[in-house]
Amino acid sequence: MSEETGPLAGLPPADRTLLVRPPLELAILEVRFRAEGADVAPEVALQARDRLAGLGHSYARMEEAQEGRIEIQMQPGVAPMSQVQQVARGWQLHATDGTGHITLLPGSVALQTTRYERWSRTLKPVLEALMTVTEELLAPALVERIGLRYVDRFTDPEARTPASWRERIHPDLLGAVLHPVFGQHVRGAQQQLELNLGPAQGALLRHGPFLDLAVSGAISYLVDIDVYDAEASGFRSADLVTRAEVLNRTAASLFQATVTPDYLRTLQRAQDDDRIEETTP
Repeated sequence: MSEETGPLAGLPPADRTLLVRPPLELAILEVRFRAEGADVAPEVALQARDRLAGLGHSYARMEEAQEGRIEIQMQPGVAPMSQVQQVARGWQLHATDGTGHITLLPGSVALQTTRYERWSRTLKPVLEALMTVTEELLAPALVERIGLRYVDRFTDPEARTPASWRERIHPDLLGAVLHPVFGQHVRGAQQQLELNLGPAQGALLRHGPFLDLAVSGAISYLVDIDVYDAEASGFRSADLVTRAEVLNRTAASLFQATVTPDYLRTLQRAQDDDRIEETTP
C-alpha cells in the first residue's frame, strides 16, 4: 500500500499527527472466513500460540471460547421462546501484558486490544502475524468479511451537560442537544448512522453524550466506529492486511469528521516533526 492510498468512497484523508490524548477505549479487528472443521482443536491453538511467540507476539494464557447463536421461535398465540445453540468451539489467547486477546474460531479470527498508539505499531504487526498463522493452521478457503471497530470515549470532568460538547463535536452530529426548546433538558442521546462506502463496504457510526459515572457523573461523549469490507475473496495474508489498512484509514477519516478542527488540535501533539502513518481513530 502506498501513502497515496486513501480511505474508502473518496472520504477526506485524515491528518496523520499523533494524538497525545487518545480517547480510545477498545479496538477490534475481525476476519470472517469459510474453512473446514467444526472446532479449533487444543493442539492447533497451542501451535498458534507458539507460532505467534516465534513471530514476536506473546499470548501465553489460553482459555476456551464458544461461538453461539440465539434462535427465537414465534407462533401465533404463544409467547416467543429463545434458545442459545452452541455453534463452534475455539480458543482465546490472552496477551502477556494484559492489554487484549486473540480469538480463534473455525470461521473467524479476531484481535482485540485496549492499548493503541498507532496502526503501524499496535495493530498491523500483530495482524500480519495472525494472518500468517491463520493461513497456516486453519486453512481458510474464502474470506467473507473484514471488520475494524474503534470505540472512543471523550471525557471532561467539567462537562455537566451534553451542550458542553458543542464546541468539540461537529454541530451537525449533536442534533437534539442544540434544539432551542428541549436541548437544555437532554441528559443523554445515542444515534446510529449507517454509511454506504462501496458495493460491499460500509460503516456504522454510533455516537452521543451519556452520563459517565466513571468520571464523577460528568457527561462524556461516545464515538463508536465500525467499518467493514464484505467483498468475498481468497485468503491471502498480504492482501488482507492491505484491505484492513484501508479500513483503518477510513475509520481515521470518520473519526476526525466527528470532531471540530479546534478540538482535534487540542488532542494532537504540538511538535511538527512527530508524524505517523495514521491518527488514532
